[in-house]
Amino acid sequence: MVTEDAFRDCVREILRNTGYTVERWLYYDAYGYVYGYPSEIELDIVVKDGITMIAKITSTIRRTDIIAIHCKAELYTKVTGRPIDKVLAITPFISDKNPDYVKVMAERMGIKIITPEGMTGQGQ
Repeated sequence: MVTEDAFRDCVREILRNTGYTVERWLYYDAYGYVYGYPSEIELDIVVKDGITMIAKITSTIRRTDIIAIHCKAELYTKVTGRPIDKVLAITPFISDKNPDYVKVMAERMGIKIITPEGMTGQGQ
């Protein structure tokens, strides 16, 4: 978790220096839209030239994470009224028995998974 936070902070700083606006969106989901129970929701929102993106940076991603990211994007739009143009999930590892399916599943939900070549893994 500490490594993820450090990497996320580094990416935020790099993007700021290239003209992107990076904001952390925190929202209390009292109705449980994302997880099925009340919880705090956090998103990294990146904006440049009128394009609004969600960037989820994580050490690994699973099928359930894709669903949560999709629900968070929907909730963000519903609460703020701001549409999302792109949703990116940046990870070195897809933790699933079929990582290619996870990528297809994400694509169908409008999420692009970015991984280094050869880093999608097997197993949970």
